[in-house]
Amino acid sequence: MKAEKIDWSVLQGAIMVFVISILICGTLIGTTWYYNERMLLEHNRQKGQFQNISNQYLAIDQEEKLIRQYYPDFIKLHNKGIIGPERRLSWIETLRNVGENIKLPVLRYGIDSQSRFVPDYPVNTGPFLIYSSPMKLNIDLLHEGDLKKLLDTLNTEAPGIYNVSKCIFRRSGEISTDKANKGNISAECELRWLNIKRPNGSDIDLSL
Repeated sequence: MKAEKIDWSVLQGAIMVFVISILICGTLIGTTWYYNERMLLEHNRQKGQFQNISNQYLAIDQEEKLIRQYYPDFIKLHNKGIIGPERRLSWIETLRNVGENIKLPVLRYGIDSQSRFVPDYPVNTGPFLIYSSPMKLNIDLLHEGDLKKLLDTLNTEAPGIYNVSKCIFRRSGEISTDKANKGNISAECELRWLNIKRPNGSDIDLSL
């Protein structure tokens, strides 16, 4: 039996259509894959931006809550003279007034220059630093209660906060009842006034 010859001229058109169809399908598949990859990358980018914005919003919201919570206390500390510039003139004025009120026979004082204070334990002060101003007192007292009155008055009326580093008492040889002339006890005390301010000494903005 003789094999029939294939007429390629008849199939040529169908083959060309088939090949073109394959190319078109491949192009469509490749384009779809590329588009999906781009969309996935864009989705991840948009998702990352959204997450970043959400985190920023939450951080701002938390910061606003902290400000509302602690701002009144911050203002009180500033008005008290604990935060901001030192107020040594007010310290001296308060010392003079209390010395006159309780009639101390002798009241001498001196304040050294301010320097940075480093606590014995770690303290998170944020953008601020703690500073210390040493004060030395030499006082003649009728009795120990006069020193307590002086320190209590400083604590309640003088702006700022202080601690007593040390006090040395010496009793005079002769007891006197005349406060204006001579005390019965002499005291040498060292105080340390503390305040918090910016490292460069700039003013603190109290507005919200």
